[in-house]
Parts: sequence; C-alpha cells; structure tokens
Amino acid sequence: MRKASALLLLTAFVLAGLTGWSIYTIATRVAPPPAAAAGPAAAPSVEVVVAAADIPVRSVITAKQLERRSLPADAVPPAAIRSMSEALGQTTLVPISKGLPIVTTTLVAAEGRTGASLTVDPGKVLVAFPTSDPLTTAGLVAVGDHIDILATIAVGKGEDIKKTQTTLQDLEVVEVLRPTKDQPGRVQALTLEVDHQVALVLKYLRDAQATIDIVVRSTVEHALTKTTTVDTTYLVDTYGITR
Repeated sequence: MRKASALLLLTAFVLAGLTGWSIYTIATRVAPPPAAAAGPAAAPSVEVVVAAADIPVRSVITAKQLERRSLPADAVPPAAIRSMSEALGQTTLVPISKGLPIVTTTLVAAEGRTGASLTVDPGKVLVAFPTSDPLTTAGLVAVGDHIDILATIAVGKGEDIKKTQTTLQDLEVVEVLRPTKDQPGRVQALTLEVDHQVALVLKYLRDAQATIDIVVRSTVEHALTKTTTVDTTYLVDTYGITR
C-alpha cells in the first residue's frame, strides 16, 4: 500500500514537471522575440561641393579646388552648391577655407576676372595706407580688425605746434601688406575699403608726414568716439606738469 502511494506521488510529480515544460516550450515558440534596443536614428546627409584646399579671395575657381562630400543636412548652408558646374569659373568674393561648403553668396560670375574691384562695394574705394606703427609692425593688426587712426600733425606756431587727435574711426582692415621673401622691398601697409572723402583724408595724412599710430577696436564697438585734441597745454593743464 505504501509502495502504491509512493508510486502515485512520484507519477504526479513527473506529470507536473512535464506539463510545466510543455507550457514553457509552447510559450517561447508563440511569444515574439524581445525588440532590440532602438539606437539613435542616423542624421540625414546631403552631398555638396566643398573646397578641396584653401581658396584665396578673388580667385577663379578650378576643378582642382573642388570636391564632393556628404555632410549632415543640418550643417549645410541653405545656399550650398550641389553641382561642381555651378562653381567652376566663378570668382570668389571672400577666402574659402579647406573643407567648407561652397555657397552661392561667396561667388560672382565675373567672366574670369580677378581684380580687386570685384569685392568693392559701390560708393567705396580700396586704398593702401602705408604705416610703420608698432601694432602693425608687430603683426597685431589682422584682416577683419576695425581700427582708429591717431595722428600727430604740425599746426600753427609756438610750443603747441604739434597736436594729436583721433581722426578716422572704425575702419575695417581688408588686407595687411608686408614685405615677403619674394618681395623684400614691399611697403608695409593696411588695405582699407573706404568712401571717397575718407580716402582723401588718408592721402593728406600721408602727404603731410603726420606721425601715425593705429589702435584696434573691440569687435563689438562701432560707435564714433569724441576726443579732445592733445597738445603741450592740454598735458600741462590736465596732469599738472610744471613748465
């Protein structure tokens, strides 16, 4: 009797185990596999024309200066050029660094012309202002800087013959000319884009042999500043210098 009971109990355990295994097998076959973790969607890319090398301003673009490259769509300017034929033979209005997209606003159809006049705004002229001031000589005046010109000139007679004043203000430097290995006799000068009247003032300061110093403005300051002319009397009265 005890043997029969034990046998029945063992049989029940076996059947329960087989039933559980069957249910697990069926469930794993029917249930879909767990979804893979979704990674970030790849950003769409756009194929555009970029500079294969640094392209100077006022250069006629050739095929060697261009290449096609896929860039993230959100990094491509709206006016980016998609076809090389759109850029070939065009003249650059600004320098274009290697790897940057070529955009239509930086080019002009100049029929192969490369002169400086292509980048001069109407009503303006391009002038070179020779200067040996310390900042320019030290290389601290760069393209894109905005400068003021401090001039000391001889006026009248007597002890106050020399007067110093801030003259022209907020002039943008277009190019810095310096002697080079190939042109050691090249004059150091700042190239400026100015209106016709300012061009005359620059010429007068040069012809009058005024002593010139250049000061560089903050990138966010463009308002004209009113200054007081400095001469011997000003220094004596302001700083209490004994005569």
